[in-house]
Amino acid sequence: MGDGAIAMARGDSGDGHQVNAERRDESAGPRSLSLVLRLDVPMQMYACLPAVLALAAARMLRSDGVDARVLWPSGVSVAGTPALLVYAHAGYDQGVFAKVELVPQGIEGVGLLARGKGMLRDALREGARGWEAALQRARVVAGPLAPLLGDYFDLLEHAGGEVEVIYPNGRPAARGVLAGVDVWGRANVRIASGRVLELSPEQASLHVARG
Repeated sequence: MGDGAIAMARGDSGDGHQVNAERRDESAGPRSLSLVLRLDVPMQMYACLPAVLALAAARMLRSDGVDARVLWPSGVSVAGTPALLVYAHAGYDQGVFAKVELVPQGIEGVGLLARGKGMLRDALREGARGWEAALQRARVVAGPLAPLLGDYFDLLEHAGGEVEVIYPNGRPAARGVLAGVDVWGRANVRIASGRVLELSPEQASLHVARG
């Protein structure tokens, strides 16, 4: 994996905002939150670290009275609007590490980060350590999200709702119901035929279905 990005997030706060958070081109900027995590888990498990941290951030905000939910794959929404995006890049330096950035989106996200940067940093660290401990306790792990999958889906924005699947080139691919997320962080979208599409963030984005 080297220094490549292991998972990213993107959001769009416009009227047709995306259900998921995917990679954006802009840099984090001075108002982002950055930290480095070194976790004693197999390298392939780092693939879902951004989703784990998005869940941790959403949980912390909800405990503080904020209507926060998780945006697939690794963002946080507030009252249905993308507010925070989690980025993580893996590297190796006397062991695997991840450089994490929490990037605000819009006025809401900037305000959240300004008011609670320290609490969010603590929440990310605690969430990562809890996930690490859960993986270490498990004798067999089906995938990196397995220990947290129920909690992730419970807070997933638009779970059970109708979404549009959009290819990276912007072309629509399908429409269906966001039925779940698997242990590797892939979104499961059930289309009209009953077939379930398993989608990684690299394959497609999800938008709220219109009309």
